Amino acid sequence: MHSALMRTHSDIVRAAGPDAVAAERGASIHTVRSWIVRDKIPDEHWAAFADRDWATLEELAEYAAAKKPSQVAA
Repeated sequence: MHSALMRTHSDIVRAAGPDAVAAERGASIHTVRSWIVRDKIPDEHWAAFADRDWATLEELAEYAAAKKPSQVAA
């Protein structure tokens, strides 16, 4: 799982401010709120989050990788 110090994608969007994220990304506030609920920032938006210093690419990728279900052989 992820460490207590790792921010979730939901944490990152909340810290940046959903309204600011929506305005910056040209997305509706409903779309950005869905990212919080799903705890997933679509990867096509990661570069913009890094450019705005809302998160690093490494932080976004690390959490996304930690959140993926384990691959279990059947």
